[in-house]
Amino acid sequence: MKKCLSILFGVIALALQSCHFGTSGSWKDDHIDPAIRAQIAPLNKKLFTGLMTNNIAAVKQLMSQVLIEKLGKKTDTIVNTVNNAFKATDYEVLNEFYTKNTTTNISNTLFSGLGDSDYIINYLALNEEMYTSVMISKNQPANCLILAIYGKYGKDWKLNILQIGEYSILNKTAQDYYESAKSDYRDRNMVDASDEMIMASELANPGGGQLKYKNEAEMKDFFDKVLKEANGQYQFPITVNQIKTKPRIFAINPQFIAEKGHEGIFPFIKYKSDIPLKDTVALKGENMQLQKIVGSIFKGIDQNKSYILYKAYEELPVFNSSYDPNKPVKQYGFIQKLK
Repeated sequence: MKKCLSILFGVIALALQSCHFGTSGSWKDDHIDPAIRAQIAPLNKKLFTGLMTNNIAAVKQLMSQVLIEKLGKKTDTIVNTVNNAFKATDYEVLNEFYTKNTTTNISNTLFSGLGDSDYIINYLALNEEMYTSVMISKNQPANCLILAIYGKYGKDWKLNILQIGEYSILNKTAQDYYESAKSDYRDRNMVDASDEMIMASELANPGGGQLKYKNEAEMKDFFDKVLKEANGQYQFPITVNQIKTKPRIFAINPQFIAEKGHEGIFPFIKYKSDIPLKDTVALKGENMQLQKIVGSIFKGIDQNKSYILYKAYEELPVFNSSYDPNKPVKQYGFIQKLK
């Protein structure tokens, strides 16, 4: 199975220095004037297509002059990075907002809903008329969120803010992984709870500084709590004394697999083996013994999933100032099929 690396993109935002006092009114989704929505729909389509087909010129045509000057050559890098990471051909508009201000350079705050898991958008409005589109790509193992905030310049709508980040992995958002983690935590399946919260953390900021989940602080506190308890329960490296060769497990992390037919997020166990890696027969025997008892070492790790991934290393990493994560280390991998 091939592994797919998920990438969280940095914030692309317009920083402003001053603000004015004023009032604004906002309309959401179907409450927006259909004529205004009809003006934005083709712009969203052009933006999405430009990002997914690496059409830098098309994306720049949508930007305001202020944003172009602010980003400079970074636009090319942004579009290239998105194109390399996401190959989506379709999208949907999650939410959209039309805001009318009495003046410019005032703060606009938008709410997707009233629930704890809803999100808030906050930005400084350059124009009296602003339009916010929250788009998500579709039908991919990893889907992105595109936050496009337009301002109206005369008769034209131009992008003032553009942010792109991971929104979901295997059709689960940060909120979904958070809920799964809470269930695992209640069952004291601490490895699974930790892995779920690692995934939630990766997806927690799909809109960078402009878009925040309302329960962001709550998720962070729970993440810290789960990791602290898991680290207290499992003192790494763990020597597996039940096996004669005494392999030492030094890390477990979630691994995202995107290969069709094998999609999933699975526990990835890394351990030091004293068996020479070239002795693959003995190494496999040791791993088979580990597979048989792994559920007794880590509660719940062999439940409700298709695979556990393993990698045997010839040496135990020493995480100090001289540690180089890019240094090649001899290793050998195994896959345990659970169902």
